[in-house]
Amino acid sequence: MVPKTDLDYVEIYAKKLKTDNGLFSQQKNFIESQLKISQSFFLNNFGENFNAKAREYLKKRGLIK
Repeated sequence: MVPKTDLDYVEIYAKKLKTDNGLFSQQKNFIESQLKISQSFFLNNFGENFNAKAREYLKKRGLIK
């Protein structure tokens, strides 16, 4: 099967995931590393008074009003 759409790639990955548990382990490690990076980013940038600083940051990015 030659993938033609993004959904085709998802289907191929899901089928491979069923047969190769190593892919699950890789995905889990990737997600855990992203969580650690996010935690580090927010702690370093907002530290004390987290809520107020986080809201200010999100407003500057146009993500909240």
